[in-house]
Amino acid sequence: MAYTRENCQRIVKVGYRDVAFPSTQLQSMEDCNDYLHDMSALRKDMNDKGYLLIRGLHDRDDVLTARQAVLNYIHSLGDKLDKNHSVDEGVLREGCGLGCLPVMEGHTEISHTMPVLNVIAGERPFKFFSQYFDEDVTTFDYKWLRAMHQSGFTGAHVDNVYMCRGSKDLLTMWTPIGDITVEMGVLAVCEGSNNLPSFQRFQSTYGEMDAELVGLKGTGWFTEDPFEITEKFGGQWKTTDFKAGDVLIFNMRTVHMSTTNTTQFARISCDTRWQPSSQPADPRFSGNVETSKAKFGLLSKMDCSDNIQTFTTIEKLKEEWGL
Repeated sequence: MAYTRENCQRIVKVGYRDVAFPSTQLQSMEDCNDYLHDMSALRKDMNDKGYLLIRGLHDRDDVLTARQAVLNYIHSLGDKLDKNHSVDEGVLREGCGLGCLPVMEGHTEISHTMPVLNVIAGERPFKFFSQYFDEDVTTFDYKWLRAMHQSGFTGAHVDNVYMCRGSKDLLTMWTPIGDITVEMGVLAVCEGSNNLPSFQRFQSTYGEMDAELVGLKGTGWFTEDPFEITEKFGGQWKTTDFKAGDVLIFNMRTVHMSTTNTTQFARISCDTRWQPSSQPADPRFSGNVETSKAKFGLLSKMDCSDNIQTFTTIEKLKEEWGL
């Protein structure tokens, strides 16, 4: 069921592209709430489409409490939020771009506070994933809690390039911390990218890459242009507006990126990873973790240090792969 506002077409940004939404280029996601208790149907959706959109998996009030805790933390650091607005509005100061907002991912002062953990690692997701996998589950200790700055976005990638040293059944749950419209920077998925035959070459090269092992310099994203994906490999980009409590779950081979935050608001979200407890977990994100030494994604754009030796770039690898 699409939210009412999605019936009205508007122009949004995906990466640097202006795109009409909804349109043939960027369609609305379909949720799976009508058959949420049919695990066989959900597993089929995950295999066929590469994602599950679940409305209201988390308690809305719990999510809003977590949002307030994160905003209070950001406010405590000074010069991040607009002083002409209340903290709970989450309005960024003018010019709050890349590097303005704190790094909150890992095991940080804010990522593992009870208001946040009650949502991202609470009873509801544990119950769902235990039913989905039909066994006990575990979630990485490392939490990807983020606030997206003005004009910020995440490029197109698959998660396998960052966390491929454990369970092959690993899933990502993206939790928007608050009500987040497409204009604020939500996730978009390329439906079918996880298993369409046209993506076979992409998945056997880029999708198999261990970004840290190959010494990749840069974000690890395949591209910042969503249409490079669909023009080369096919698939269908889809997204939606999210309400506090909604989640998007997808597998390690689903191509996804974010829309661009074209608003004055801080877009707060958290990625968590889930897998069967019986399977090995990627040791880089379990146990005594703080923040990753390897800087990919937006972190690579903020960190110019050479703590990790790099050997290649995504541009060189795409040339080698013939992509």
